[in-house]
Amino acid sequence: MHTPPPIDDVLATITRDRDAGRLAAWSWSTVIDENVGEAVIERDVFARIHEAGGLDASFPIGNAGLVHVYGYLFSTVATPYGYKSDRWNDGVLARSLGLDPGHFRLGDSDDQTPLERVLHAAMPLLSDPPAPARATSWRTGDVEQRAVLVDGALVSGLDEGSGLRLTTIFPVADANAFWRSLREDPPRLRWNAAPTPRP
Repeated sequence: MHTPPPIDDVLATITRDRDAGRLAAWSWSTVIDENVGEAVIERDVFARIHEAGGLDASFPIGNAGLVHVYGYLFSTVATPYGYKSDRWNDGVLARSLGLDPGHFRLGDSDDQTPLERVLHAAMPLLSDPPAPARATSWRTGDVEQRAVLVDGALVSGLDEGSGLRLTTIFPVADANAFWRSLREDPPRLRWNAAPTPRP
């Protein structure tokens, strides 16, 4: 059974990210998972992580960094790809990027937060994909979504006219099949990405 971390440890870590201004590098995301069709984070967790981040968010759409990096640690909903927290805890994603298996785990570093480490690993791939990577972009309304597939990992972000912001990163087992499916599907916001809520 999936065991979430102590919420107070996560909230303290989020406060560090908030104070360092790292949350602005992330787009928005819904907690309604496109694979299971239901919320993968409880309302209370959603509210508490956004309060700690100093962000005004209305369930189910919140800051993608808070939702994906921290909220997923509390998700007990099994998806076709396992628990949402697996990407940070099982080491597969980290190893695919040439990093230590524990690189993204909460508490693995005293100096850097998990969100900080994810940003450092993902944003360079998203903003300037290396030569072996496969990259594509598409528009949905006023939103452009970019996807970069490299080294067994998918990185995606949104550009709503003010610059590219990170949405998600996760491991991909069969890169060729994944890429083929992505290119064949009609344009839409994918991987739980959401446009910035309007006041």
